[in-house]
Amino acid sequence: MSELNPEQQKAVSHKDGPLLILAGAGAGKTRVIVERIVALIKSGVAPENILAVTFTNKAAKEVQERIARALNSEWALSPLGTHAPKPFAATFHGLSLHIIKTFHTQAGLPKRFSIFDRSDSLRAVKKAIESAGFDPKELEPSRVLAVMGRHKGFARGSEEFRSEGASSYIDEAIAEVWEKYEAILKKENALDFDDILLTAYRLLTKHSDIREYFQKAWTHIHVDEYQDTNYVQYEIVRTLAEKQKNICVVGDADQCLVKGTRVTMANGSQKPIEKVKEGDVVLSNYGSGDMRPATVTKTRTRVHRKHLIRIATESGKTLVSTPQHIHFADYRLGIAPQYHFTYLMYKKGVGWRLGTSQVYTKSAKARVGFKQRCVHEHADAAWIVGVFNTPQEARVHEYSLSLRYGIPTLPFVARKGISTNGYVHDQEVLDALFKSFDTERGALRLMRDKNIYREYPHHRAQSETGVRRSVTVTLCGDRRGARPMHRIAMVGRDSAGKNALKVAGFSIRSAKKGSASWRMETCNKDYAEVLALVKKIQETLPETEVVQNARLGKKEDLTRTSNSLRFMPAESLVPGMALFSENGAYDVVKSVETIDSKESPVYDIDVESTHNFIANGITTHNCIYSWRGASIEHILNFENDFPGTTTVLLSRNYRSTKNILQVANDAIAKNVRRKDKVLITENDDGEAIKIAGLVSEEEEARFVTAECKNLIDSGFVAEDIAVLYRANFQSRALEEAFLKSGVPYQVLGTRFFERKEIKDVLSYLRLAENPESSTDLARVINTPARGIGKVTVAKVLSGQDHALSPAIRAKVHAFRVLIQKLGERIKTEKPSEVIKKLLDDSGMKAHYEQGKGENEERLENLKELVSVASKYDALPQGEGIQKLLEESALQSDQDELPVKKEDRPGVKLMTVHASKGLEFPVVFIVGLEEGLFPHERDGSDVDTEEERRLFYVAITRARKIAYLSYALSRRIFGTRSIQTPSEFIMEIDPALTQTVAFPLWQDQREPDAYDNDGIIIE
Repeated sequence: MSELNPEQQKAVSHKDGPLLILAGAGAGKTRVIVERIVALIKSGVAPENILAVTFTNKAAKEVQERIARALNSEWALSPLGTHAPKPFAATFHGLSLHIIKTFHTQAGLPKRFSIFDRSDSLRAVKKAIESAGFDPKELEPSRVLAVMGRHKGFARGSEEFRSEGASSYIDEAIAEVWEKYEAILKKENALDFDDILLTAYRLLTKHSDIREYFQKAWTHIHVDEYQDTNYVQYEIVRTLAEKQKNICVVGDADQCLVKGTRVTMANGSQKPIEKVKEGDVVLSNYGSGDMRPATVTKTRTRVHRKHLIRIATESGKTLVSTPQHIHFADYRLGIAPQYHFTYLMYKKGVGWRLGTSQVYTKSAKARVGFKQRCVHEHADAAWIVGVFNTPQEARVHEYSLSLRYGIPTLPFVARKGISTNGYVHDQEVLDALFKSFDTERGALRLMRDKNIYREYPHHRAQSETGVRRSVTVTLCGDRRGARPMHRIAMVGRDSAGKNALKVAGFSIRSAKKGSASWRMETCNKDYAEVLALVKKIQETLPETEVVQNARLGKKEDLTRTSNSLRFMPAESLVPGMALFSENGAYDVVKSVETIDSKESPVYDIDVESTHNFIANGITTHNCIYSWRGASIEHILNFENDFPGTTTVLLSRNYRSTKNILQVANDAIAKNVRRKDKVLITENDDGEAIKIAGLVSEEEEARFVTAECKNLIDSGFVAEDIAVLYRANFQSRALEEAFLKSGVPYQVLGTRFFERKEIKDVLSYLRLAENPESSTDLARVINTPARGIGKVTVAKVLSGQDHALSPAIRAKVHAFRVLIQKLGERIKTEKPSEVIKKLLDDSGMKAHYEQGKGENEERLENLKELVSVASKYDALPQGEGIQKLLEESALQSDQDELPVKKEDRPGVKLMTVHASKGLEFPVVFIVGLEEGLFPHERDGSDVDTEEERRLFYVAITRARKIAYLSYALSRRIFGTRSIQTPSEFIMEIDPALTQTVAFPLWQDQREPDAYDNDGIIIE
């Protein structure tokens, strides 16, 4: 305890009652969990009454080993067969599997059941698709599996999916396939990964005896990475802890909450927000100024340690909030007073520029100048960076910003007029200028310095073509009925977008009669469901931008469009913008002021259906929704689910240098959904962040290996270095470069148990344990080849052995004898011996001994499997193989596979996800390119803020040196594409960086393989 800092000591010494630990990267949270469990045991809590839930098997094992060392005992390191009491440390899947196995009868499963991994599930889904009469090429198995998984994560099975009503033809098809998929699982006595969690959840929630059994068994519960839990995981731990309430969760919650002020209640009275409680009824806007009562569903409070934003309006109202709190605000014709602006404008494919404009209130038709300028220049978006009373002030500001940030003030499109000889009238000159230098870096620096967000422009151009797409989400967009409806709309003119949305199940109609334009529009009373549809659209059309509005203004004397205001963070508000008052009329922002706040209590409330309330006479938004199955809402809900929660903030970083932490803090600070937390360190500044831009992914890989050689020559060892990438496919070029360079390396994240030869052995074992598993039977009956073809397999699976020829029947009989003997050995022999004999008897060993190269590696992998199995030799006979099968099914991405046969240590190659909880003196983060990192939406439930959080995780893995690299071109789906450096690189303060030069033209091709811009020509 003496070595812990005060915050860590507070967390460790807390014994009973709910505890919320907000831990930053490198703040020692694993150590705190271990020390806390040790302290509980020393205080008299029985070890077997302690539960620790992690997200990886590796982390669970590490917790037990650290506890063992801390207690100077060997119980956690002893053979698995010992029954010494110890805490139960497992992943959510491991915990759920334990619950299911303990009460398998109530779950409707035999004692020994199979677990389908992803490849097993995909095969079964494909079979179900074909059985339902659909084409797997049109109804992709991976997509069906993703839909089922997402719904299971919200505790919805096939019956709930169908009963809730399918919204499209695709949903109807998935519902039918889902039922047939479940029939396959039931026939084979199997569960898939998502079923494991869902089945455990149902056992706990539907059986009071099972629930009470585990609530009594685990009196003290610990959960790591709590913000990453989905609904089912959240409910499992909440249910386990609801009786004793001795639960400690550790998370990294980055979300803002509104600072307290006076809230208007349903009866017109006002109540301080800190006194508003769940169940209270507040006055809320149901749309178009329709004010009605709405129920408060949740309340939250915390301490805010950063600056606050004070907004003052023309009517005399003031409102203080956290910087990222979302208000409803925009410039409105006839409302905005005469102001002059300096703006930042963006046009895709061209770049960024600065300009000045104004609100034209004295012309024949009122105009908001910067919006009009976007139309003239076909720009995508604009941000206000300065507001002034005179045009001279605006122009001076524009000139100053241009010099400071290196952003041009010339237009994107040549001006038209009487004069035609100026350079602003020559489109070729303008195009050449914008191509000549990078405007992105300066623009992003300006946005960071002004605390404005790329995701929240003050104006975004409308889109109707495939070049620029946007989907508009309108809060309370349709107020018919007792509950408000939230609208989603998208328009376009291209057939590609129209057809893609149709295939995805959306209903498309003509925008107008006889028009070539199309329109997609629907509404839903659940705003979260609307956002889910948005996510589906972005999965279908990845470049789609999202515009969120609130239609809360009175309709009297207003057009349909003018009574909506866009979502806007408090920091982005500027004078002249309209806000909604307490009755749906407009008020106008007069001033926006930043005020200091050392430690201020802040509050927020959730309002049912409408998601808005009246604060100090201004209509504002409540908390922001998650777009993912995993939600940091669970961190914020924790304090409400467990009243009396003690909150501890761990912000002191013991890992990284000041420069690295500065980059990390700056990156995460841009997230709107965050609990404010700044990492601090007692380390020195350290080396500058090293940035390298390379021609291609191959050159990037060679750069990494060359730098690794230099680092090793300078005194680092290979194990000190890690290379992180966003997606698994990036490892190919890296592995090839490491092999050629001779630098030793290890791949962390390639699953050992997914190798073909390993899966074959596991299928043999599962079939011996569960003879009903037709999936395993089909996989191994002819592995290695023994003359049993697909037609024979089909007859065997359908019970038509009598239809086989005598010769084939003899082969099938020999196989069944092999499986029978294998089953007998499992009951009587050590797991390692069982597998050794299986390799001989099945012919697998002889098969792989015949070849070289890949066969030799496969044989080495099989030998390694025997070594893995030997860890279970000490278990009672019959249990070892079961344990091996369970562990292999639950194996995480953090299990290592040495790529060298001699198992020598080396540079670690892994995904960013796999790096969580790890740290290295030197870290390379490769592929920092737009569309790759941050990753485009691709069905993985990842949003922009999650990508930023992943970058935050990645860079804080480094203790001393961090390299960031990107490729100017990359082969994607067989085509070489031009890449843009990631916004995460462009946002970094240049004072913290150092550009690393690497000799160009090192690609193993002739010089004419490149064009004049250095891009590889295919």
